[in-house]
Amino acid sequence: MEELINIIADVLGIDKKDITINSRRDEIEEWDSLAHIQIIAEIEEQFDVNLPFEKVAEIEEISEFLKYIEVV
Repeated sequence: MEELINIIADVLGIDKKDITINSRRDEIEEWDSLAHIQIIAEIEEQFDVNLPFEKVAEIEEISEFLKYIEVV
């Protein structure tokens, strides 16, 4: 979970202390559509997973990524 927070904070260029597992996209100014794609790509690379394309746009909260990477 900490690695996920680190990835998102790095992509967004923000301090990891400014986000939690319950943070939402609409609460973080830096998290626009381009950043969302970058986060997805980084998560897929770091956790060696493929996030379902049809579900990617639906992800609104950091915790929602966990259901795709917990199997790692």
